[in-house]
Amino acid sequence: MKNLWLGLLPVIIFWFFEEKFGTMWGLVAAVVWAIGECLYEYLKNKTVDKLTLMSTALVVVLGAVSFFLDKSIFFKFQPVITEIIFAGILFWQSRQENSWLMQMAAKSRPEAFNSTDPVVQEKQKKIFARMTLSLEIFLVLHATLLGVVAFRGTTGQWAFWKGIGFYVLFAVWFAGEYVLLRMKKR
Repeated sequence: MKNLWLGLLPVIIFWFFEEKFGTMWGLVAAVVWAIGECLYEYLKNKTVDKLTLMSTALVVVLGAVSFFLDKSIFFKFQPVITEIIFAGILFWQSRQENSWLMQMAAKSRPEAFNSTDPVVQEKQKKIFARMTLSLEIFLVLHATLLGVVAFRGTTGQWAFWKGIGFYVLFAVWFAGEYVLLRMKKR
């Protein structure tokens, strides 16, 4: 739950400052928050995750463009670009021996993935390949939704779909995957 709030906080900060003080201050608050997040991660872990660095770089660059043009639309495309890049990485990774999702699952529960039975291994690969494709489609559809809302919606609507809306849709996707796995298991 803590990570959920940490993920929502930058969106809430941007939305609040933009609503109360205008686009410029919303952008300044978002860029300061993103840089502060990187700094915090570095001080805590002595390293910064590549995804955090990429996201922060996009926030800073797109925030600067939006600041100079006095239009928040460029800043609002940061999550669209991030999700498309992540979907592309998943697509590229899924063409490897084991998909990224399977690698992550194997790290979290190695005992479930240490089977020497080739039939079990092949079944696991197929399940995670299908889930990876499903996640890629989810990310592209959500990025498309964010892009449309960035152009046509309000900042509040954009903040909802970037924050809470994403988590709700992701929970629905995850529940659907769970149900599908249970149905196929029978």
